[in-house]
Amino acid sequence: MKTKIIVGAACVAVITTLAVWHFQSPPALPAPAEAVVQRPSAEPGRLRFPTAAPQLAQLKVETAELAPVPMDEPLAARVSYDENATSRLIAPVAGRVLQIRANVGDMVQAGDVLAVLDAPELGAATADRDKAQADATQKKAALERTRSLFEAEVVPRRELEAAQAAWQQAQAEAHRARLRLANLTQGNRLDPGSERYLLRSPLSGMVATRQINPGMEVRPEIPDPLFVISDMRRLVVLVDIPERDLPLVAVGNPATVEVTAYPQRSFRGRIIHVAPTLDPQTRRVQARVAVDNAEGLLKPEMYARVALLADQREERPRIAIGALLVEGVKNYVFVQGEPGVFEKREVTLAVQTRQHAYVASGLQAGEQVVCTGALLLNAELASSSR
Repeated sequence: MKTKIIVGAACVAVITTLAVWHFQSPPALPAPAEAVVQRPSAEPGRLRFPTAAPQLAQLKVETAELAPVPMDEPLAARVSYDENATSRLIAPVAGRVLQIRANVGDMVQAGDVLAVLDAPELGAATADRDKAQADATQKKAALERTRSLFEAEVVPRRELEAAQAAWQQAQAEAHRARLRLANLTQGNRLDPGSERYLLRSPLSGMVATRQINPGMEVRPEIPDPLFVISDMRRLVVLVDIPERDLPLVAVGNPATVEVTAYPQRSFRGRIIHVAPTLDPQTRRVQARVAVDNAEGLLKPEMYARVALLADQREERPRIAIGALLVEGVKNYVFVQGEPGVFEKREVTLAVQTRQHAYVASGLQAGEQVVCTGALLLNAELASSSR
């Protein structure tokens, strides 16, 4: 009897446990649905993607713009000062720096004071001028007395001639002293007894460099200029032309300049000078290309790339080199018409450089070209056509 009771209790406990587990266990989750892959619809040479297709996020589209066609691969170059608009200043007298009135980056006008020096040589030059002028005045008075005595037949002619020679020498010495002082003061008035030398800018521009400090002793023979003043709106690009490209280079020919800082922009320039000789080490000829830097984007010592253009500039649609698909001897690009619609189109190239291709036919300026993701579109088109 007891055995039946125990067995019955055990069965009740098992049933109760199963019931609790059944009601407390979470419901079974539905099986995950497979991701829906949005395939483009394909026509001969054309792909049409749905609006939310994930492939569109991997594409980069740019507008084909007209650009001058270069005659050859861009050449390495360097941005430099225009020496015709640059002044490197060194004080013509020895002295000690009292004041500095211009710093690097300041815009100055022609005649502005850059620094004030205490220059004893300037005081000596002033004294020499005054002494020479006084001596010339004395010699002139002596000449007048000798001429009066000669006319009265008191002194011989040789004394008159000697007085004339002495006056002329005194005049020459006074003139030399005045010129020396004017050279030191740059044509400015000088206070009597002053030894203050004013270092002025000879042209308008920007203070590019400054090698001067308060209290510094300066001399005319120092190797580095105290100030470099340059008109930063006028810069030149120095480019070394290979010997093979010399027939393409002439003064007046246009060129385009590109720098790493602004990869999406080119600067127009013109060749203003070609060296008459080759460098025997590099076998290259240096040319100078003048560029308009009115916006101040170019900086001296920047590395640049110069593309030489024909004298009569020919403009073609320019695209990034990554937009090209090469199949055999033919070149193709993907052109976007409507949003999400891409057409594979054959193009003929006029010139191809390391970064850009200039299209002779098959593409019009203003059309949208896939510059990143062309290989993806080509694979999609191939798979859809099977």
